[in-house]
Amino acid sequence: MHLETERLVINAFSPSDKKVWRTIEASAEVRKYIDGQPLRPKDADAYIDEIIESYRTNGFGRYAVRHRENGLLMGMCGFRATSYGLDFGYRYAPGYWGQGYGFEAAKAVLDYGLNTLKLDRVVALAFKANSASIQILENLNFEPLGPVVIEGETVEKYEMTQSTWQNR
Repeated sequence: MHLETERLVINAFSPSDKKVWRTIEASAEVRKYIDGQPLRPKDADAYIDEIIESYRTNGFGRYAVRHRENGLLMGMCGFRATSYGLDFGYRYAPGYWGQGYGFEAAKAVLDYGLNTLKLDRVVALAFKANSASIQILENLNFEPLGPVVIEGETVEKYEMTQSTWQNR
């Protein structure tokens, strides 16, 4: 998988991304709306391994989002099979926040998933306080489904279907 936007290159993670991913996931600020806990290096590495395995077993996964000019890993965006549905998620290093990169990547990856991979329905979760993430979902026209409790946390659940995406 390889996507390019005006400012980004989006492609599969590789084991060589682990060092930078460890740095991103070591930030409590990055993980504030996940569990608030920085990931240990071995857990960040395991997450990359899980993503790479998902490409093989599911044909999709979370994808590396890189700066087009310098190739640096900025974060991730993509799909993950979960108990509550096919989760669409994203996460970036703080230096890239507030510049439109999240929306740019999300739009490209969502289009790839719904149109190329022919995914029928994806869901996204966001804490109500995570206004930046909610803004991305709303700008993509995700449908709000209301609050749900996942792993003991109340979050807002959204969904996007292939037909809604094509008819937007």
